[in-house]
Amino acid sequence: MLLKEPPLLTGVLEPNNKLRKAERLWENQLVGPESIVNIGDVLFTGTADGKIIKIEDGEIQTIARIGHGPCGTREDEPTCGRPLGIRVGPNNTLFVADAYYGLYEVNPGTGETKMLVSTKTLIEGQKLSFVNDLTVTRDGRKIYFTDSSSKWQRRDYLFLVMEGTDDGRLLEYDTVTKEVKVLMVGLRFPNGVQLSPAEDFVLVQETTMARIRSELICVAVNVGNSFV
Repeated sequence: MLLKEPPLLTGVLEPNNKLRKAERLWENQLVGPESIVNIGDVLFTGTADGKIIKIEDGEIQTIARIGHGPCGTREDEPTCGRPLGIRVGPNNTLFVADAYYGLYEVNPGTGETKMLVSTKTLIEGQKLSFVNDLTVTRDGRKIYFTDSSSKWQRRDYLFLVMEGTDDGRLLEYDTVTKEVKVLMVGLRFPNGVQLSPAEDFVLVQETTMARIRSELICVAVNVGNSFV
C-alpha cells in the first residue's frame, strides 16, 4: 500500500490558524460530539456516551439512546452504542448511523427510534462491524452510508489504520423497498460520505489512504411514459 506524494500546501491548501479563533461552546458538557445537524435553531449531535443530544436555547437535553448502559469504557462501547453520522430527513426526522447497532430513524420530538438496517444482518455475506457516516437524498428515499470495516469495530479503529485493512464498503439503503445494496468495496477505512448537489454522485473519504473517492449514482429520469 503506497501513498502518493502529498500536494504542495499552497493556495487553498495553505495552512492557517482560523480555527484557533473559534469559541468553545458547552465545554465539558458534551462527551465526544461527532456529527452535528440543525433543524432551525435547534442543534442535534451524538456523543461518546451513546446519547443523541438536542441543544436548544443553550440547554442540553438527551432525546434518545439506541444502546444501553453502562457506558464510559472501551469494553462498554458495543452495548452502549456510538452514534456517529446524523442527517435530517425531509420530514424533520433524524437519520442516525450508530457504529455498533446500524442505521436508525429518530423522532426528535418524541425520542422514538426505528431500526432501518441492523448490524446483525449480513450484507452480501459480510457483517457490518463499523457503521460510520451517512448522507440522504432530498426526498429521503435513499441513504448512502459507510461501513468502515467488516473486521474491526470502532473501538479498534487504530488497528484498522495500522493494518490498512481494505474491507470497508459504501452501501445504499432504499427506505421504500428496504433493500441494501453494496456500491463500493475494497475501501480502506471509509468514513465521511456526501451526496453531490445534483445527487448524481457520492464522495467518500478514505481515511487510511488520505484521499476522497467518488461513485456515480444512476438517476431515473421520466421520458414520456418510461424511465431511463
